[in-house]
Amino acid sequence: MLLNILTYYSITAASYTQCKAADETCIMQAIANTFHKYQSGVPALGLASLDPLRIDEMDIVQGTGPVNIVLNFKNVDITGFKDVVVKKAKGFTASPNVMEMNLLLPVASLVGSYKIKGKVLILPIQGDGISNMTMVNCEFLMKWNGGLEKRENGKEYYKMNKIKATFDTTRFYMHLTNLFNGDKALGDNMNQFLNDNWEDILKELKPAIIGAFTKIFRAIITNVFDNVPYEELFLPNA
Repeated sequence: MLLNILTYYSITAASYTQCKAADETCIMQAIANTFHKYQSGVPALGLASLDPLRIDEMDIVQGTGPVNIVLNFKNVDITGFKDVVVKKAKGFTASPNVMEMNLLLPVASLVGSYKIKGKVLILPIQGDGISNMTMVNCEFLMKWNGGLEKRENGKEYYKMNKIKATFDTTRFYMHLTNLFNGDKALGDNMNQFLNDNWEDILKELKPAIIGAFTKIFRAIITNVFDNVPYEELFLPNA
């Protein structure tokens, strides 16, 4: 998905600039343009909406430590990618192996249905409603390896193997509706507690959040490489 725009350039070369493999500056701009200009996607290429980015299901399970919760999301819309800043795009060479991508979202929000049960620091928590999780200066760094594989059609496709991701944010806001079966006083107090203690809570949740987002990014990136021959993502070298 992140690189489908390069294929779109090749289809409409008269209107758009293509990138050569390993041209990091051009590739960074092309990826940014994907989010900035094609938020609603490009149906002809199977490019789904990028902002909002719909996630059907996402689970955050933290089973040890001060935060011990099972948090299930359904039909979550992630917004903020339209303003993404691409800080790094390395390894997109003619003979790819390890690749890296660094994305900064000034404001990223996750809004959708949730269900939670467990304990946050010293307090029990349970609820089932609508959640809004917003992160300021949300930065993702993804690094993966892989290689080219030739298919029956004679063309080579990039196959991703392992992927690792990290993320950080300068502020993390949470608001959960219908906590404690709709008890407004308890719900308001818990939401205040979550936001007053966001740094401690995020520290505990970060491994689980990274795991959930790694699955999302893997699916997005793999979708591109599985469906587009690698060399067709770029301009031919002169």
